[in-house]
Amino acid sequence: MATSPREIGSKPKMTKAKAIVVFAILGVLILMGAIFAFVSLDNGELGVYDYKAFPRTISLGLDMKGGVYAVFEANTADRDDNFSSRMDGTVEQLSKMLYDKGYTEATVGKVGEDRIRVEVPDVSDPETLFTLIGTPSSLEFRTEGKDDTFTDDGLWVTGKDLANAYVSVNEDNEYVIALQFDAEGTKKFAEATTELNGKALNIWINGDLVMGPTVNSVISDGRAIITSSEWAQSYTTANEYVTKLLAGAFDVELKLVESREISATLGDNALSTSLIIGAIAIAIIILLLILLYRMLGVASGIALIYYIITYVFILSVFPWVQLTLAGIAGVLISIGMAVDANVIIFSRIKDEYRSGTGDISIQTAVTSGFKKSISAIMDGNVTTLLGCLVMYLLGTSAIKSFALTLAIGILISIFTALVVTRLLVNGFLTFNRENPKLYNLYNKFKEEAAAERSAAALAQATVVTAPVDATVDTSSATEEVDESDEPIKTEEVTDND
Repeated sequence: MATSPREIGSKPKMTKAKAIVVFAILGVLILMGAIFAFVSLDNGELGVYDYKAFPRTISLGLDMKGGVYAVFEANTADRDDNFSSRMDGTVEQLSKMLYDKGYTEATVGKVGEDRIRVEVPDVSDPETLFTLIGTPSSLEFRTEGKDDTFTDDGLWVTGKDLANAYVSVNEDNEYVIALQFDAEGTKKFAEATTELNGKALNIWINGDLVMGPTVNSVISDGRAIITSSEWAQSYTTANEYVTKLLAGAFDVELKLVESREISATLGDNALSTSLIIGAIAIAIIILLLILLYRMLGVASGIALIYYIITYVFILSVFPWVQLTLAGIAGVLISIGMAVDANVIIFSRIKDEYRSGTGDISIQTAVTSGFKKSISAIMDGNVTTLLGCLVMYLLGTSAIKSFALTLAIGILISIFTALVVTRLLVNGFLTFNRENPKLYNLYNKFKEEAAAERSAAALAQATVVTAPVDATVDTSSATEEVDESDEPIKTEEVTDND
């Protein structure tokens, strides 16, 4: 009986035990992600009162949720020949401060000659923020303490020399205030720390002593860390001091003259409608993948669900993400690119299996398909990431939102396609790697060989099981006997054997 030829590379990539472990881990991650994505614990369930489903923690832009706007007026006493440039510098500094605080969609612009309009979306405490911004501030690093008289020799660094200030975390997991000076400030601060090493360098804002940190070493790179027990365990307190320091670095003094809330430009139901439409679209995509690629499509669908849950989680914890209509466009494009990566891989697998000789196995086609599709996937994604980088560095707030969400999605999709999908496909092959139809694969040589084997087996079965014709025609003999009156002699019968 004919036998099928031995297939090259038919050994599975993982054992059944390992495949079960992979399926279990992915199942737990997807299940836990789904639970934490849809379930909030804010009414005392399980003893928890402050957990919100992580998609609800994603910051939304003005067009999705609304926000507040405020108008600040510059101190007219500051007017001089360089007033316009100082206003432009203040706008730039204010934009940077809001962006560093996580308000990536905040817009700051000049209104007339002496006013600045600020729009901040999805802010929980706008009054405190605008009060800090609008408080006239002058930042000075001085030798003088609380009861000392100011002298010109005691002034080392001013707010104009401060490039940035932000909250950071040290090696002891405590909050600290990080300072970064510009080129001129770096030189001044190095001189101050050299002169005052082991002594206090007091920080004054608006004539009030805010803090008096002790200089522990000479700082010549323009980067300093301020530690204090006052804010070591409180991000809010540290952030308030950072805002005061940055406000003291403005080129002009600002006064709040108007503020009010603004509603979402797309309506209150825009986000929920978008989520429903997105869920329907994803379900259709997964169904099409299963119809086109069968078990490969099942692996892609599971990986896509894992991708979406991971994507939404990272958007919720990434501090510079504020979702707008442009950001949602970036999310949708990145999901499309994740699907496209799987389609590239599966198409390559089908090509490898179809063009292989009769001894190619499904496992060999899968391994070769993943290997040969890496370059195409990486080329497309890397070029898109470079485009995202350019948009993020040079674009406006809406363009930055689009670039950021798209870049995050692309990075996750690369991992999902090349790692998660591959693990799932190899896991499926562990349990069934002999049936190409299960993966919608076709090979001409294998089909012809299978057809020949089937025909040969059918023909052999026909020969073995065909009935023998044992019927003897006695009609003629009967007629001859009837016509002859002579009996038959036994000696006339010859045994031919």
